[in-house]
Amino acid sequence: MKKQVTQLMLALMGLSVAPMVFAQAAPGTGQVTFNGELIDETCVINAGDEDKTVTLPTISTQSLTAAGQTYGSKMFDISVSSCPASLKSVAAHFETTNMNPDTRNAINQASVSKAGNVEVQLLDRDGTTPIKLGSTGTFVPIDASGTAQMSYGGQYYATDKTTAGYVTAIVRYTLAYQ
Repeated sequence: MKKQVTQLMLALMGLSVAPMVFAQAAPGTGQVTFNGELIDETCVINAGDEDKTVTLPTISTQSLTAAGQTYGSKMFDISVSSCPASLKSVAAHFETTNMNPDTRNAINQASVSKAGNVEVQLLDRDGTTPIKLGSTGTFVPIDASGTAQMSYGGQYYATDKTTAGYVTAIVRYTLAYQ
């Protein structure tokens, strides 16, 4: 019995090692290593900035007639305070479960009379540089009093000729630090 168990263990070890060696040596394969850090300290998101509503301007579908066109931007701020002295800069890291994987913009989630072929694209603090969902905006310094103000924006983004209707997109953010 002991001999059978030993043979079975050797056979299983051989099966589990062989595919791993093969996968490492096979052409067309690769590896992704994720590194990161979690810290205990954080800034406080100021009241009113933890759950923002940004109203984009009402525009004509004639402003968005082809894929890739953008229009109707609106900037917004996220302010933080009570930042520990050990933190030097802060930025918002944007995510959503309702993302177009091709554009990495937020998908229109309007529940009634939904506009067609339009998404919401995030903008960095300069108001022109797109922030793809799953990315972090530009870091801003935290001042000596432990406060900082981050500015971002949103705009309509056409995936094709747009059709009239409502647009609603929800994006989550987490504070990121340097």
